[in-house]
This record gives sequence, C-alpha cells and structure tokens, in this order.
Amino acid sequence: MQKMYRQTKQAFLFSLVFYSLSLILLLFQLPIAPVMLSVSLLVSMIWVVLVMLEIMRSPYINNLERMGLALFIIGMNIFAGIIYFTLIRRRVTGISNTR
Repeated sequence: MQKMYRQTKQAFLFSLVFYSLSLILLLFQLPIAPVMLSVSLLVSMIWVVLVMLEIMRSPYINNLERMGLALFIIGMNIFAGIIYFTLIRRRVTGISNTR
C-alpha cells in the first residue's frame, strides 16, 4: 500500500486540474472542451480504481466500511475524493500525515 500512496493522490489532483480546465473551456465555449472533459473523466477513473485498491487492501477497516466507502467513492466521484483525501484516508491506510 505504501507504493500506491503518492500515485493515488497525484491521480486525484490531476483529475481536479483537468476538471477545472474543462469547466473553464466549457465556460468560454471552446471546441476542445469536450475532449478535455473526456480526458478528465479518464483520469478520474484512474484515481477511482487506485482508491478502490487502497480500500480493498486495507486491514484497518471492516467489510461494511469497505462497501460503504466504495459506493461513496463511485457515486460522488470528485466530492467524495475531496472528503476521502482530507478526512478518511489516514484511517484507511494507517499512514500518518507527517510527511
């Protein structure tokens, strides 16, 4: 789990940047906006898969919590990612935020 710790957060942050960029492009009605939205959805899928691996491999939470977190992450996507990375992740991974 230690190997994926940074990659998961990086994928989430890239997803936030791409979503923000695609929203700005949509606001200005540029023709590349749908392409950027597709890229942001793809990057979002990558971090969701990485978070699912983190949740499923965690020895610190029980099965009911796993199921609830999985549904929460899949259903709420970016908003769930913000909550997961700020409030829940330390408990799931067992790694302290002293980096």
